[in-house]
Amino acid sequence: MLLVTSADHYIGHCVTSHLARYNHVRPQLRVLCENMTTCLNFANKGIDVRQVDYMHPNDLSMAFQGVDHMILAIGNESNRVAYCEHLCQVASRSGVKSIICISHAGAVSTDHEMLAHYSLIEDEVITSACQWTILRPDWIHQNFHLWSTYVEKHRHLPLPIPENAEICPLDITDLCRVVENLILTTDNKKNIQSALMDDHVGQVYTLTGPQAVNGKNLVHLLGKSTGYEKFEYRFVRPMDTGYYLSDLPKDIWFDARVKHEKSQIYSDTLEGYEYRTRLLRAPTPTQIKTYLEYFDWVHNEAGSLCVSHISAITALPPRSIRKFFQENANSFKPRV
Repeated sequence: MLLVTSADHYIGHCVTSHLARYNHVRPQLRVLCENMTTCLNFANKGIDVRQVDYMHPNDLSMAFQGVDHMILAIGNESNRVAYCEHLCQVASRSGVKSIICISHAGAVSTDHEMLAHYSLIEDEVITSACQWTILRPDWIHQNFHLWSTYVEKHRHLPLPIPENAEICPLDITDLCRVVENLILTTDNKKNIQSALMDDHVGQVYTLTGPQAVNGKNLVHLLGKSTGYEKFEYRFVRPMDTGYYLSDLPKDIWFDARVKHEKSQIYSDTLEGYEYRTRLLRAPTPTQIKTYLEYFDWVHNEAGSLCVSHISAITALPPRSIRKFFQENANSFKPRV
C-alpha cells in the first residue's frame, strides 16, 4: 500500500491525481486529508481516502496499517512541521519501508522561517527508521495561475523580485513524473515498487525546469502565447504581493474560477493531466509566507539554479515555461 499525505493540498492532490492515471494502482493508494471535500472524487474512483487529525495517534495508527511506502507531500497547514514530524514517527513505528519527501528548493536557506520548515521536516525524515529520498522542487509553473486573473485585468505581471532576477521553474507534471519513476516499476503494468531502488536511497534531488527565466522573459513569453505584445513586468514590494494573495478570495473572477474548477474535480476521470490546469484553492497564510520567502531567497541569495535531476530520473526533458503559457494562454489573455 502506498500512502500520500496532504491530498487536500496542492502537491499531494496533484501527485495522487497523477498516480491514479493507472487504474490498477488506485486500489493500492491511500491518501490522507483534513478536508474531505477536495478528495471526494478520489474516493469515488476507488482510492482509499482517510480524513484524519494528523496529531491524533489512533487516526494515524489506523491509516498506516498495511502501508509500505509514504509520499510525504508537505502541505501548507499552519502546523505542518508538527504534522510531518508525527507522520514520520508513526511511519517508523508502523514498519513503513520508505519515505519520499517532497520538500522545497529553499530548504537550504538558513534565514527564512517558512523555508526552514522544510529543513526541519527533512531532518525528521533522515533520522527516521525508513529508507528515504528527498525531492526539492523549485518554483512550480502552476503557481502563476494565482496571477492569471490579475494579468487579465491589468496587463502586467507583478512579482517581488527585480526584473533581472532569475528563477528555474518546473512544471508540476515533471515533479509527479519523478515521484512515479521512484515509486512505480518500469514495466508496462506500472506496479508499486517493493522497495526504493538502491540508487535513490539516501539521495536529495533538486528539481528545476530546463532554463532560468527572469521577469523580462516571463512577460515576453506571455506576449507570444496570448498574442498581446504589451505586457509589462513590475517589481513590487513583498508587502504588496502578500496583500494581493491574501485578498484573492474576495476577487469575483478568481472565486468564479475556483468554483468552476471544483465542479471539474468532481467529474475528473483521473485518466489525463487535468490536474496541471487547476488552482485547487486560494493560498493559505503559510503558503503566502513561503512564496514571499522564496522570492526573497532568490533575490538576496541567488538561490534558484537549474540542475538536470529531472532528466536523470525520468529520462525525459522537463517541460518548459513556454509550454505552460501556451497551454494556458486563454487564462492570461487580457479582456477586451
